[in-house]
Amino acid sequence: MRTPPSSATTVSDTFLASSTASVAREVTACEEQMVELDRALPALAANSGAPFAMRVGGKTYRERAEAAPVLVDSLRHAYAEGKRYGNTKEFPIAELRGVQVRASRMLSGDEMIVTLSVPGRSRSIQAEDFTGVDTASVGLVRRVENMVADTPHYRDELHRRHEHALTRIAELAAVADEPFEHTDTVRDKRHRLDTLTAALQTSADSPEAKAKETEHQQRMEAQGRKPGWSLALNPTPALRAEFGDAELARRAGHGGGGSDTWGLVGAGVGAGRGDLEAGQGSSGVPRAVRLAYLGQGNPNTAPIGRAEDVLGRRRTRPQPEDRHRDEDRGR
Repeated sequence: MRTPPSSATTVSDTFLASSTASVAREVTACEEQMVELDRALPALAANSGAPFAMRVGGKTYRERAEAAPVLVDSLRHAYAEGKRYGNTKEFPIAELRGVQVRASRMLSGDEMIVTLSVPGRSRSIQAEDFTGVDTASVGLVRRVENMVADTPHYRDELHRRHEHALTRIAELAAVADEPFEHTDTVRDKRHRLDTLTAALQTSADSPEAKAKETEHQQRMEAQGRKPGWSLALNPTPALRAEFGDAELARRAGHGGGGSDTWGLVGAGVGAGRGDLEAGQGSSGVPRAVRLAYLGQGNPNTAPIGRAEDVLGRRRTRPQPEDRHRDEDRGR
């Protein structure tokens, strides 16, 4: 009987097939662009020595200073229209030496991607280069000119990419003919991973685990807490910026009554950061708690540490509420 292929062999074959297909697409793309560029290069070479002439909006401009403000307006129009389409639609903005210049807007960044109607390198133009008050300079015109002039050099780059892709395909074919020396090791580790994953899932779905989760939810509801309640006791800068100290103090005071020491911390937080800084509204709250809330008790610790550490006392014997509190804070 034929032995079925191992999972490691299957994964290896799949990776090689995927890589080979990707490089093959690169070969095809390079060949198609080289053919298209070979058809356009004679006309570009014939116009290389011609005087400057840029056509924008149906009108030809023979001076760069005259073409610059019109090109900026064309870019602005494409920028405004591109807001609805993103880089899925290109807008013609000019024509130079028989080559159409196009632009599309990137939604992920405030910029325009400029391309040509023939294969060539694209260019990124930041919106600030054409949306400002004093942006009608010949610099944008020069950048477009350089793109068109660089087209013959792009043909050389396509040739290098094509040769590199062919070499890569040959290398992948050679690797496919060699056996993978660690096939058995990978198979055994994958089997162990699958076994551990199944065991963890079974444990999570067990009646004991579900009962423990139910008890946790009931404790949270009885104490008026919601998931993430402990973040209000030691808020991150992002939480403070989003909710503000007053809202975080309200949440901390509402959810912090699990023990006497945490009640003191909750009372201190409930007094408000401004009051604590001024030493007001915190009667009955030890100075150590106030300093802990303000992050001034120890320069190496964040605000609001464990209350037992702040007050300088620890219980000698763990209490049941300690275990539940720690479990809830870990949620």
